[in-house]
This record gives sequence, C-alpha cells and structure tokens, in this order.
Amino acid sequence: EVKGEEYRIELPFVPEVKDLGGLKCRVERVKENALLVLEDLSEGDLRRGTVDRLLSLLEKQPPQPERIQEIPKVVKEEEGTPPLFSDNPTEEMGKRGWIQEFPGKGQWLYGPPFTSLLLALEELILEEVVRPLGFVEVMLPKLIPLEVMRNMPGYLDGIPEGMYYVCSPPRDPQAFADFKNEIRLRKRVASELLKEAVEAPSYVLAPAQCEPFYQMFSRKLVKLEELPVKFFDRSGWTYRWEGGGAEGLIRTHEFRRIELVFLGSPQQVVEIREGVRERSENLLRKLGMRWRLTVATPFYLREGEKEGGGPEVATYDLEVRLPYKQDWLEVASLNVHGEKFVKSFGIREMKGREIWTGCCGFGTTRWAVGFLAHYGLEKGSWPEPVRARVRVLSGGEKEGG
Repeated sequence: EVKGEEYRIELPFVPEVKDLGGLKCRVERVKENALLVLEDLSEGDLRRGTVDRLLSLLEKQPPQPERIQEIPKVVKEEEGTPPLFSDNPTEEMGKRGWIQEFPGKGQWLYGPPFTSLLLALEELILEEVVRPLGFVEVMLPKLIPLEVMRNMPGYLDGIPEGMYYVCSPPRDPQAFADFKNEIRLRKRVASELLKEAVEAPSYVLAPAQCEPFYQMFSRKLVKLEELPVKFFDRSGWTYRWEGGGAEGLIRTHEFRRIELVFLGSPQQVVEIREGVRERSENLLRKLGMRWRLTVATPFYLREGEKEGGGPEVATYDLEVRLPYKQDWLEVASLNVHGEKFVKSFGIREMKGREIWTGCCGFGTTRWAVGFLAHYGLEKGSWPEPVRARVRVLSGGEKEGG
C-alpha cells in the first residue's frame, strides 16, 4: 500500500479549514506565505487526484469581497404588443381559485384554468420549436442516484444546498415502530424518529432534468456518423431548493419544464441550439410578448468559473417582461456545454473525434405567468394561438361552442 506521509504546498494565503475537505493537515508560516502540510494521505487520495482537486479549489482563495450583481449583456430585445394587464397574475389567480398555495414551501396546486393554459403553451412550444427540429420524446427518471449526480460538474461540488435529498427506508417494519406509535398516540409527525429510521440520502430529486440523458451514454462509444441524438422530456417536475428565495409562481421549488438534450459534433450542437433560439424567438413574437435575449452564466458552472469561447458557445437566456414588477423573468435557458459532460460521464467517439452536448430548458410555469402578466386572465384578450388551445375557462367549466 502506498501512503503519503507529508505533502507540502506553499500558498500566498492561509486557507480556511472548511476548504480542506477534512484532510489531516497543519499550516506553517514561511515568510509572507503559508505552508500547507497534508499528512497521512491514503493510496486512494493519491490515485484519485485529491491533492490536484484541492489545489484547484484553493486557487479561488483568498475570499473575494461580495461581488456586485452583474448586469446581463442584452443581445437583442423586442417590444411586442402593449401590455393589457398591470397586476400580479399570481395574486389574481389565487383570488379566482385558479391556483392554491400548497403546504410545502414553494409548491402550488394548479387548478383547471391554469393547467389548461399551461398545457396550451407547452403544446405551442412543442409545435413551433421542438418537433420541427426533430427532437424525439423520452421519459427520464426524476429520482437521481448520487453516483450519477457526482458526474454533473457544478452540482454536488458547487450547489449542494440547492437540491432536495431523498432517503431510502429500511425493509424492516420494526425500524418505524416508535414513529408509528407517535402518529397513533399523539397525531404528531416525529421527524426526529423518522430521521433515526431512514438511511442516509442516496438520491436527489432532479434539479436539471437532463441528468439521465448523459448517464444513458456514460462509458459508451458513439459513432459520429450516427449523431446527433436529440431528445426532449416533459414527463414531470424539476426540483430546486430556493431557501427563502421562493416568490409566487416565478420562483418555486417545484416547477414544470420541457427539457431538450442533444449530443453531436461541435458544429451540430451549436446549430441545434441556434435553431432552438431562432424558433423560440419567433414563438414569442407570435405571442406578442415583450422579450429579450441575454448572455448568461450557466446554472451548471461552479462559482467563479468562466466559460470560454465566443458567441457560438455562449449560454443564452430568453426573458419576458413582467409589467407589474417592471422586471424581467427568464423563461428559457439555451446551453452549449462543449465537452464538460462528455468528459465527466466518459462519453467517447469511436474514432476519438470531438463531440459535445447541449441542453435547452423551457420553464413552462414561467411562460404561463409571463403570458398572464402581459395579457391578464380574461381569455378574450389572449392571442388566437393560445385561445384555440385552451379548453377550460374556469373552475373546470368546459368551453361551449
């Protein structure tokens, strides 16, 4: 067995203990610098490149002052038609019974009218953007094992606080005896007893909705001549823990999305993303909404990372205007990943040729809120493409005639 008794690293600053991942170490002063001495490194630490990853993390030190929020770079903007509504659509829908806040934080119950509008907009996105570009529908799991998330750069190692974790129960019913008795006797959900009974977290609820796509090709060979692969998923919800940042229906913990994922040559991936962008812009024009396209920092990038390349690999956000807030709301994220997920999931081309991935996510809950913020809740004021697809007026009442 190989061991590292001491591994000495000279740094221009004193690292914080929390950045060292529990490694046994000591810090010594060397003139103006600090000497970090790692002790008793195991063979696994050495073989897995633990020290190299630690150095990569420490490059971000010392801590920088809190950054001023960056102003997004606007690529283009269109005014659309004049807004017909100025109130908060979430509040108005609540008054009319279209939606209802659920006891879980950042969760909502969608009643028939809002559900009908949401599905109408989803169908428009599929008709105008997704299907014409040749995407094929799949159903991807929403319960993601931690070993899969480990291969998603920027998640477990970047924003672990932004995900919901899922624990598996033991197969032994007796493990829940005290918990069940507390429910029966006191009608109390004893979370502390439940915590003792369940196993440690082994899954997360999907925070990105595209994780299973990369796992599908993990450690496999693909043939460039058989690419691109273009899938879309609309089978369920996306989950992100926003902490105290939940706000109505525009920032929730559980929300609807249509996720497009694709794998191909660099040229194919960029062309696909550009096709999605162009068709999405045309749909927003058709709906008459005020919108803009901005260059954004991808959700999957770690704090402090930069994405290289020019406009062809930029991440774009599509945003719509909320008249009641005089602010913008992101409704779609259009990403080219380059080799980021290809490398982390070990996806290889048969002859060693370069392949990339990309994804485009449509937050359809936000599309619906943005639409209502512009046009209001009266169906008569909605554009014809939406009216034609909405079959429920209110309270489950079906449209007649």
